Amino acid sequence: MISEYDVRELLSMLPADSFLANYVTYAERQTVAPLAYHLAVGLTILGSTCPLQYGTSYAGTLRGNMYAMLVGRSGDDNKSSALGIGRSILFDAAPNLVGDMPGSPEGLLDSLSRQPIQLLVYSELGTIFSASQKGYMEPIKTMMTDLYDCTPQQRAKASRQIIRVDNPRLSMIGACSIPYLEQYTNAVDWTGGFLSRWLVMHARKERINPDPVGDEIGRPELVGALVARSQANVAGRCLGLDDEARALWDEWYYALEGRTDLPNMVSGVRSRVPAMARKVALLLGWDFGAAHSGDPWRISLRELAPALVIAQFHLRSIISLSGVISEHGDARLRRTILEAIPVNGLRSLGEVVKSTKLTKKKVQEALDSLCEEGTVQRFPMTGGGFHFTRIAEVLTEEHHTATAAEIPA
Repeated sequence: MISEYDVRELLSMLPADSFLANYVTYAERQTVAPLAYHLAVGLTILGSTCPLQYGTSYAGTLRGNMYAMLVGRSGDDNKSSALGIGRSILFDAAPNLVGDMPGSPEGLLDSLSRQPIQLLVYSELGTIFSASQKGYMEPIKTMMTDLYDCTPQQRAKASRQIIRVDNPRLSMIGACSIPYLEQYTNAVDWTGGFLSRWLVMHARKERINPDPVGDEIGRPELVGALVARSQANVAGRCLGLDDEARALWDEWYYALEGRTDLPNMVSGVRSRVPAMARKVALLLGWDFGAAHSGDPWRISLRELAPALVIAQFHLRSIISLSGVISEHGDARLRRTILEAIPVNGLRSLGEVVKSTKLTKKKVQEALDSLCEEGTVQRFPMTGGGFHFTRIAEVLTEEHHTATAAEIPA
């Protein structure tokens, strides 16, 4: 997880006139939500103000749009409060950029044809994951996956009218509770599908404030900064890294590639982390870099160093979540059974069934497998049946607490 100390260290790397730094400082006073959430929200609303042509080349073309997910405990970590602050400020600055929730792929494409740059805000992304498993939201999710790369979209309506969007710039920000991730996602979603495109911030509330009434100090300046950016029609194209930034990038990249301590799921996610870092650096260039000059520019250490830290926050978040994201449904069932059996304690079959709320048949089959592999042992009960005990603190196939690679000195 990402601590508030981690985020404060990052903010110290940003210049005093940074929109992102000032946004996080303002949002902190409004709610006790983790600072990592405000960081993700601030980046995403900033990205929604980038001009259409703003971008850079990195394994294709990267644009300024961002998908960001706030992950935490349901009801405890104030995810919705963090989302609401960013949405409110963007709405005051450029209400046309705040999109409506689509009910179908056609509806989403129709909305983008009228307003190609927009931000969607989801208070609970888990509803999308749940609905997509039933097939209802899968077409929209597939389109959103394509839209992350800002590729042209075209669909034919029932009236044979063609709807085409040549330059879509969709950004999304949403919250998700851990039980939804555990129940409705698997490793494939994170390594090559919809979720692999999201900047993830996994954090937990650290501050306590009995009266978080907030204040308006700094809000007019934040709104004004977004107004100016949303009305800008020109931004200099990013030509890549300057010489100093390239040296730091190469060292960081090879350190990341050389890591052998990552869980299986995270090893797949790792391939997308560099592109995430470049996208964040592009957004920081739009925040306080040379992009506003209108001339071609290169990413310097000023933008790259904090971008690498944010990319590491993302990787660390995925690592911390890997313990609750299963490789497949059987692995999820396995973990559920193990969590119902104490280490060196005893549970009967009936107690495990009652605790997990699963069928007796599923529990019995899972326990047979766990006993064969040696993770669970069974002991005869007086009068028939068995007691079961977990003999090792092993809840996942592979889980490490390693942090992301440090930025080289």
